[in-house]
Amino acid sequence: MPVRATPLQASLPMYDWPEICDVWDRFWALIRAELAAGGIDAPAALTRDREALALWSDPGLLVSQTCGWPFVSLLSQAVTPFARFDFGLSGPPGHYCSVFIGSDARRPRQVLRSDSTPIAVNDLASQSGFRALGECCERPTTLPRDRILLTGSHRESIRAVAEGRAGLAAIDAVSWRLALAHEPSARNVAVIGLSSPVPGLPLITAKGGASRAPALRAATSAAFRRLSASDCNRVGLEGVVAASQGDYEVLKRPPLGWLSVA
Repeated sequence: MPVRATPLQASLPMYDWPEICDVWDRFWALIRAELAAGGIDAPAALTRDREALALWSDPGLLVSQTCGWPFVSLLSQAVTPFARFDFGLSGPPGHYCSVFIGSDARRPRQVLRSDSTPIAVNDLASQSGFRALGECCERPTTLPRDRILLTGSHRESIRAVAEGRAGLAAIDAVSWRLALAHEPSARNVAVIGLSSPVPGLPLITAKGGASRAPALRAATSAAFRRLSASDCNRVGLEGVVAASQGDYEVLKRPPLGWLSVA
């Protein structure tokens, strides 16, 4: 009996916005065709209805995309990274950064020093939405939990700052670009800084299927070359680069992670 394969979640947890999910569906169809040509069965459609960590931890996982910090802190023994998308952002190909946004012109460090200004955070396990804020600290810093407004997504963090419910948020740069195209509230916040670039979100497969990683990377690269220019432009995709576990060791280094919550 073949191992059950969990379908690709091409842009979860951050990039599968409703406005562009049709692009990811077409991209997956191309990837699936390339895999089929190489004798690898893959599900017909993307999965969008499973809790992310359960999906990433599934021993039958074929392809998914995870955030860098969950990969480093929770998943490195359970999955194998094989590629990253290149969105043409600052740094080497396949890297990304965080955009720091605020409700006024104060720098991120000034907001963090405040005794009361709420900070909007998509998830405390997010590299781009929380740990990157460590770059704004002069030393390891702990905030009281009542200063953290957990929003569940970068898009909701942008809305929280725009609506005055928070004074600062760190937004994944790809999500920020999508917000400028599709989220009206992005026009009502100030960009007050950028983080340093780090390796982008890894595409992963279950550790038990690590031998198929080269074929998955080749299929994804070939599918990208077949994706239309219009679709590439809509999601900002400029290429596919290789990824390895060692690429993400940088996420363990200070000042990343200097900000914590108690």
